[in-house]
Amino acid sequence: MTARRTYPTIDLSQANLTADEHALAQGIVNHHTGCLRASKPTIVYTETDERDEFGGRKVVTEGGETAYIWRMVAFSVSPDDRHHCMPMTADFGLNGDYNERLALAKKLDAIADKIINTVPKAQWYGVTRWARAFGY
Repeated sequence: MTARRTYPTIDLSQANLTADEHALAQGIVNHHTGCLRASKPTIVYTETDERDEFGGRKVVTEGGETAYIWRMVAFSVSPDDRHHCMPMTADFGLNGDYNERLALAKKLDAIADKIINTVPKAQWYGVTRWARAFGY
């Protein structure tokens, strides 16, 4: 039996984030422990009266940016093996069409990278797992 790893401490003050980036990122931290949250922050989905290109109601999300940042950080540093699967649908909680979500995801990736780089490399559990999978 292996010892349970603790979630890495996330110190957003060390990440060199702007005020807007910090506002998005603070939801990835468990405020009781100062560590990465164990689960994805909630995304609220609201239907509008507008119609999308398929005739369905458009949906607006709230909290999707924070959930996306959490997913990217968790993929790299979470000790929970379930978080190490490829985050293929992480952008589904973002607003906009595919191209708009892709552009926003690039900006959010930069925020996640700043946060990940504050965590000691010894706690990059997901990165280590994928490195082993590729034979590094």
